[in-house]
Amino acid sequence: MDRHSIYWEDVEPGQPLAAFTYELSLLRLVAFVRASGLYDYVHFDGEYARRAGARDAFISTPHVAGLFGRLLTDWSGPGGEIRSLSFSMRTQSCTNDMLEVTGRVGRCYRAEDGAYLVDLVDLNIGHALAAQAPTATATMALPSRSGEKARPLNATGSVQTDSSATDLPDFARPFLGKSRQAGGLPTRPLTKDEIHLWCEALEDWNPLYWDEGYAASSRHGSITAPPTSMFFGAGSAATLGVGYMKPGGHIPDAVRQGLTGIPLLQSLRQSLVQAGTLVSPPGCPEIAVVQAASRFFIPLMPGDTARIELRMKHCGQKKKTKLGEGYFITTERLLYNQRAELVRTQEFTVFHYQV
Repeated sequence: MDRHSIYWEDVEPGQPLAAFTYELSLLRLVAFVRASGLYDYVHFDGEYARRAGARDAFISTPHVAGLFGRLLTDWSGPGGEIRSLSFSMRTQSCTNDMLEVTGRVGRCYRAEDGAYLVDLVDLNIGHALAAQAPTATATMALPSRSGEKARPLNATGSVQTDSSATDLPDFARPFLGKSRQAGGLPTRPLTKDEIHLWCEALEDWNPLYWDEGYAASSRHGSITAPPTSMFFGAGSAATLGVGYMKPGGHIPDAVRQGLTGIPLLQSLRQSLVQAGTLVSPPGCPEIAVVQAASRFFIPLMPGDTARIELRMKHCGQKKKTKLGEGYFITTERLLYNQRAELVRTQEFTVFHYQV
């Protein structure tokens, strides 16, 4: 990656971002699962994914976000700050699809806080079977030729409670406006090696993420994790069948019952669903993320720990789609570090369904 950062004054609306291709090989799917610790079987096990109604093992939501993040910072250089990223999953990208990641500059403007902002539009990941698999928009803060550095988003007033949703299914109504801490995150501090594994899986070589010498002289004073990154590695409660034989650890009921193969995986996967949402619709064991919108405030750094607070914002009535019948649930996740600083907010709309 070029270590030169683009200046706001040099950006023109309509300017294309430098596109790149990314082969979604099984190796890269597995590498990303290892880097994130998100051992969800649909993202590396083709047989399980097909049982869940997919064409093959398919890319995960954090993987998509990571590719869009790479597109943005490859273009801006390490001086740019991603303030927000929103994307829709139109269809799946599966094993061995050759992805093309593209986008262009939209509006250039000054924010109320004085930041030099650029909207990035028509962000897209396409492949031979889908010209638009996920599509996205984003906003970045850039440095100015005036000497002003890019400003991160201010977290003040960014957390809002919405308890006005109506027309909820009966099972979801008790959860509206409620919040709880999510499970699944490791209690051990984030390491440089975990960040580097993430970079390797995405081929994202922003020097802020891996070059300690460069990062030490940056505004952060240390390497940082990419803003879109999510880590569920060693020490995470969301084992999904990995590490359950650790001495003193909890052995899942499905293992005690002697289940094997797909039935075992289907049972274990419920721990992931339960960790990431406030409510699990009855009879809907599978999940697929439909939309995601994130706002970024400060980065995670080596040594940080994190916690997530969950809030359900809406649950629709039962619907039938090509995947199956189920419910669209929108949940907000607020990620904090160990100093209770807001790192990012994420709003996910997830389809909970039965094939």
